[in-house]
Amino acid sequence: FTTTDTDGSFSQVLTGKGSYQLIFSNMGRKSLRRDFTLDGAATLDLGVLLVQDDVQTLQAGGVTALRPLVKMEVDKMTYDVANDVDAKSSTVLDMLRKVPMVSVDGQDNITVNGSSSFQVYVDGKPNQMISANPSVVFKMMPASSVKDISVVTNPGARYDAEGVGGVLNITTNREATGGSSVADGAYGSVTGMATTRGFGGGLYFTEQKGKFAVSFNGNAMYNRNPGTVTDIERASGAMTTLSHSEGEMKIPMAMGDLGLSYEADSLNLFSASVGYMRMGMTNEGTGYTGIRTAAGEFGYDSDTWSRSANHSITASADYQHLWAEKPGRSFILSYRYSGNPATSDSRNRFSHASGSLLDLTDRRTDAKTQSSDHTIQADFTTPIDGIGSLSTGAKFTTRHNASDQDSFLWDGQSWVINPAAIASYDHYNRIGAAYTEMTLNLGSFGFKAGLRYEYTWQRYDQDGSASFSTRYGNLVPSASVQYNIGMTSNIGLSYNMRISRPGITYLNPYRDDSDPTAVSYGNPDIDVEKGHNISLVYNYFSSKVMLNLTGRFSRTGNGISGYSFYDDRNILNTTYDNIVSNTATGMSAFLMWNAGSKTRFILNGGLDYNDIRSEVLGQHNYGWSGNALLGFSLSAVMPLNGKEVNVKAHTATPDFTTDLRTTVPVKMVSLSVSWTFGKQGNYVKRARRTITEDDIINTQSTAESLSSSGALGGSTSTSLPQGM
Repeated sequence: FTTTDTDGSFSQVLTGKGSYQLIFSNMGRKSLRRDFTLDGAATLDLGVLLVQDDVQTLQAGGVTALRPLVKMEVDKMTYDVANDVDAKSSTVLDMLRKVPMVSVDGQDNITVNGSSSFQVYVDGKPNQMISANPSVVFKMMPASSVKDISVVTNPGARYDAEGVGGVLNITTNREATGGSSVADGAYGSVTGMATTRGFGGGLYFTEQKGKFAVSFNGNAMYNRNPGTVTDIERASGAMTTLSHSEGEMKIPMAMGDLGLSYEADSLNLFSASVGYMRMGMTNEGTGYTGIRTAAGEFGYDSDTWSRSANHSITASADYQHLWAEKPGRSFILSYRYSGNPATSDSRNRFSHASGSLLDLTDRRTDAKTQSSDHTIQADFTTPIDGIGSLSTGAKFTTRHNASDQDSFLWDGQSWVINPAAIASYDHYNRIGAAYTEMTLNLGSFGFKAGLRYEYTWQRYDQDGSASFSTRYGNLVPSASVQYNIGMTSNIGLSYNMRISRPGITYLNPYRDDSDPTAVSYGNPDIDVEKGHNISLVYNYFSSKVMLNLTGRFSRTGNGISGYSFYDDRNILNTTYDNIVSNTATGMSAFLMWNAGSKTRFILNGGLDYNDIRSEVLGQHNYGWSGNALLGFSLSAVMPLNGKEVNVKAHTATPDFTTDLRTTVPVKMVSLSVSWTFGKQGNYVKRARRTITEDDIINTQSTAESLSSSGALGGSTSTSLPQGM
């Protein structure tokens, strides 16, 4: 008598020679019998055994119950989107409001584990484009294209050290890592949706033919956000600036992924994928700016137009080898390419000026950026005498970021290039990493500990001349312990160190002066942001109730933040630096109650206390923040006034104060349909592990986010060894 592991593999030591019969049984499955003979060989591999559902047995039971939506673990939480009825008519952003340890505020800003610095993965692979614009992209993605969402709050040593809040992994419906062996056939689904603001749809298709499988998953959306109104009042000394703007935003998005796999035999698997994503954004608006000084008043009207297009191109290949005589041992070799070309154009025209206080020449900016990287990684995992496993691996990434930006001024007849505003640079990153991680399961206790070392070479060239180069290393530890209190509850304590390397947005020294009253630019001297995190987790789960309580403490001493100041021309300058220390303590809670066979209640919320200070700016802010979501079977987006959401923010610095008010219309009606065809259960197989690369921040750091908000400005594989 024996049981399988989580992958369906098992081994059994048998003594003697002769004929044997293997019987495999499970509730709701047909019994499987396999005759075999031992003739003295050291091992006998029975290969992959197909276990089929017992349809009659399942139907005879007639049990009706709600399927659990959340899988709780000490260092990870997974939400089953595919089995949530709301997924058929919602976006991924809507579903994120239900995911434990994730919060989405009224402006659709996302935080994971209390931090806005997190990395987004799609099917286990990092996606830099989504990481840079998570709320925008998730608002466009239909939830029907997603299988589940995982929050990895304590990534182990195998993961890159990037992302203070951890990893948010989106698994699409096509993904089935190490999927089942099924009969040949095809399966697919088509979805469509339309709202009062846009429309979209998706197609998923997969087919298996013997050892070969192929799948395609594609989605396209178009969204329009009309009528956003923004009012800003900024006071600095004797000067007060008032601005009013109204605008409309159009966002088209398309994404597709093609996956291939070939299973040579039960021990060797080859897989590959190619993906493409495009997100565009067009803004058109009008505005008025007024300036009051001791000498009088001055004002002007403006017309603005901007258009951007961001592309993401990925290609990956994996080879996985398993050992028949040692279930759980694996070697995986992976390669990944990622390219992110982008363009951004803007036009600003000014009229009806009531004075000459500022330079109001019409201006235009054309910008191109390109980020590309190549990564190779090797991982080896082996079991330790049935009590755990040991993993080790190495990885090398070479990345090139390039930017070419031109600025033009209108001379009354044509656009003339502005030589003082031309910016062209290249930024090179080469990162080598090695790690080792051990996992032990000793009775009711579970332990995991690991070390990761990353060494970074950086070079920055501007206009063909080397501006700077640097190199540094980071030793990143992580550890966790789990105790199973009983069959239905566990508790865990974990620690990890995380880093955030500044991305192209923070390093780019190009001066954006499209606004006559302000200029913004990056800082190529920013250092790596380092954070230390401790969490205490309690989980309880039963057929009726699921409860997760997570307490967390984090400390970042050199946080990257944007800050602003006025120069001697009374122009507001905005740039970035390591100027913030941030200490955060918080608690999140998730409760799911299955009140009946067709009724479910969800409560998801959290409470945080943040202490943020900057010695450079001479500022200190602290306070409480919280969020809560109560879910029923009926949901709607409906603010109290029935039309819009109003957001107010106040920022105070030694040099100036700013009051901002934004009005965003949110009223919307939507309709969605879906059609499924073919035989379900065919999947492209994936290696158990693949490249996980998340070593760049294009999202805001925790400190910067708070600054911008005003705080600071089925198969069974068998192997039967004989007794020795």
